[in-house]
This record gives sequence, structure tokens and C-alpha cells, in this order.
Amino acid sequence: MSLTLTAPETLPITESFLETVRETLPVVGRSRAVLEMLSLIESLAGTETNVLITGESGVGKELVARLIHQTGGRPGSYLAHNCAAIPEGTLESDLFGHVSGAFTGAVAARRGFFEEAEGGTLFLDEIGEITSRVQAQLLRVLQEGEIRRVGESRVRHVRVRVLAATNRDLVQEVRAGRFREDLFYRLNVVQVRVPPLRDRRSDIPRFVRHFLAGSVRGAETVAEAVHPEAMELLLTYPWPGNVRQLANEVERAALLTRGRGPVRSRDFSPDVRGEPARDRRAGTLREQVERAQRRIVLEALRRHEWNKTRAARSLSITRQGLIKMMHRLELPLVAPEENGG
Repeated sequence: MSLTLTAPETLPITESFLETVRETLPVVGRSRAVLEMLSLIESLAGTETNVLITGESGVGKELVARLIHQTGGRPGSYLAHNCAAIPEGTLESDLFGHVSGAFTGAVAARRGFFEEAEGGTLFLDEIGEITSRVQAQLLRVLQEGEIRRVGESRVRHVRVRVLAATNRDLVQEVRAGRFREDLFYRLNVVQVRVPPLRDRRSDIPRFVRHFLAGSVRGAETVAEAVHPEAMELLLTYPWPGNVRQLANEVERAALLTRGRGPVRSRDFSPDVRGEPARDRRAGTLREQVERAQRRIVLEALRRHEWNKTRAARSLSITRQGLIKMMHRLELPLVAPEENGG
């Protein structure tokens, strides 16, 4: 059985896979960018290949890693480790373990994450931050399935699927000599790109609903809690901090507006409120035109209570033309308060 999700061009996703997606991701998007990502992840189901997960900070790369593990069919556990801002010696011990007396404070032998994840999945976040020494050790694990605990000469064999994530451009890091080319190709067997929020704007109402549910306004619907002009701002803002930034804004606004009506644009942080004005002077010509079109279309839809026929007539285009434009601009096809489920 398959389920076809609404998108400019439909992508079939099996019901069993979609059920796993629902169990793993707090919000299941319907934007084209997300459907393409989910379709790729489903094609990896049941495989053991290493995967490189790329995307900007705040897009939810670890959630995607959990989804890949859940659909991978490996019996072992899922472990995650952030490689950023950890001293080299500590990272070595964390990943490969150590023997008693290997260094000051190593009073007892300890298994590392690779041994702990035997038969399962190890997710290494911020892989672009590891040193050349750790890169060489990681390459050996991926090539030979071998590790050595810190302070030990004995070779131990492990069977672990590695998922790695980064917000860096590893191709540029390789060119600059900061990241091993052979390790990059070992990690980058398949690359899954997690789209930024600005490329999946039609999913924003769903995220807003989810974040409201966990806030002090959790008993209210999106329509009750967020004024239309505030939602319009959320749909047009470029979200450099992605989903994490949106979560913070919704929580902040919910706290500020308890007992005094729905959230309005003034209740968001100065950066979010001021971005549209600065936006007009930033970006390529195409980006500026799309931002202007997005605001115009949203205004027309709101003015006509999301009746697409009347909104299209007011813009002197056909209804089908408006729908195509909404797809291109990544705008929800129904009113945000209806799209939040």
C-alpha cells in the first residue's frame, strides 16, 4: 500500500515507512523538498550504507539520523555523539574507548561509542570539526572495521553503521586540506540534504501547531493563538536559524501573549519583525522578487479569506495560475489555521 502526499509533483511513500516517519519526526512535512528527502531515505531502508547528512544549523539533522536508523533494520542500538568543541584526547576516548592508566583520570577501562553501538548505528554530528588524527582513526574503522582503545595495542573488530552530519561544506574542507578526501568518500556513500526552513515554508504552520502544543497556549488552535498577519510574517521571514529559531520565536511569543489575545507580529523578536524591511535590499534579484511575490500573494489570500478564486481574480491571474505560484513560492494551499494538523 502506498500513500501519495500532496505536492507539485506527487511522490509515493509507502504507508509502513510513513508510519515510522510519524513515530520519529515531531512534524511530518508535505513540502516538495521534504518529500524528496523522505523518498531518498525510504530507498535506504534495510541497507547498511554509511550516510552523510548535510544541512544548515537548526534544520534537524539528528532527527533525520534517527529516522534513517529506525528504517535501517539494524538490531543494535542508536548512539549519537557531537564531535564539536571536544578536545582531541577526549574525543578519541569517547569514540574508541581507553584502558586503565591510558591517561590521567583513566582509573578503569572503558568501552567507546563504537563498541557500545555494535550491530547498530553511530551518529557523529559536526564531523567536520574532528582533527586529522581522529580522521585517520575513523577512516580505519570505516575501511577495516577495526578500532584500538586509547593506550592499547590490541585490535578490536566492530560492525557499526556510521551516519555523519555537518553544516560545513566538506568539499571545500577537502580542497583546503582540512578534511581527508578518502574519509569524505567513505562517509559520503549517500548524501541526505535536510532542507532549510525557507525551502519548506508550506510546512511552517505544522511546526507552529506543534510548538504551540508544547507551550502555555497549548489548548488553543493555531487560528485562536496566532493572528493572520503574524502568520504571514512567519511565512515570509527567511529563518536563518531554521526550525530551532522558529521554535524559540513561537515559545517566546506564546509566553508574552498569555491572556491578551492572539500572537501578533509585534510579539516576535526584533530580528524577525525587522527582517522584511532589510530583506528588500538583500539577496539576488530572483530572491527579492520571490519575497515580494510571497507577500503580495499572502495579502491577497488573507484579504479574500483564502478563497483562491477571488484572490486570483484580484491579482488578475487564473485560479490555476495562483495555485502554481503558491507551489513555486512554497506557500500552504489552505489557510494556515487549517494546515496546522
